[in-house]
Amino acid sequence: MEQQEYLTSQLVQDDRASFQDAEDRSAVSLLGRSMELEVYVVDFLSNYTVRGLLEGFTPGEATIILGEPVEEQRAVTVRLNSFTFEGRTLYCRPREDQYEAHISIDDVEATGVRRAPRFPIKLPARLLLSSVGALAVTIVDISRDGLGIDSPVPLETGQAIGIECGSVLVLAIVRHCRELPGGIYRAGAEMHHLFEKAVQLPSESPRSSFLQRVWGKRSPKGAGTYGSFPAPEL
Repeated sequence: MEQQEYLTSQLVQDDRASFQDAEDRSAVSLLGRSMELEVYVVDFLSNYTVRGLLEGFTPGEATIILGEPVEEQRAVTVRLNSFTFEGRTLYCRPREDQYEAHISIDDVEATGVRRAPRFPIKLPARLLLSSVGALAVTIVDISRDGLGIDSPVPLETGQAIGIECGSVLVLAIVRHCRELPGGIYRAGAEMHHLFEKAVQLPSESPRSSFLQRVWGKRSPKGAGTYGSFPAPEL
């Protein structure tokens, strides 16, 4: 009787162990699944396009499974939906009946510093210039490094400007400016300081704006003052 109970107990433990192993394998399988996002790899010179699946990525490199080989050490553009990134084919070898390509993700400056991500936005603002007073402008992108604005007048490189947006005032230096079609000028500014109005907000109102939340991460002393950062590439 004791022997039978021992065998029954052992079988239950074995079943539990097998079930646990199956769960562990399932978890590993889920974690190890590839992204499998449809992409298109476009050769920069020939414009030849190869369809593939983005399997995964590591810092600075993407792994893409292709139906046909691509040449190594070629400049390419990878399209993912309406997004793109540029890179170079580092490696392409057969894998079963397909090809595994490793493509660099070129989001690093010449200095070796990774570019700060930019967020495309469209915020109305006022450009404060002593010569002409306040002009209506649009903030078109923002990053931890600075901001891009569309202005109705050209701005000089090195020019100090003030930008008022809602309850926020930014003091910045123009780093570059170019003319766009339609008489609009796209400027990139290096943000030095940010100040906010001392206003009483209702308790149910949000306590900070989008600009304050993004720029606030770069403040060494909290809201109100910021260090110098390179201007974003526009």
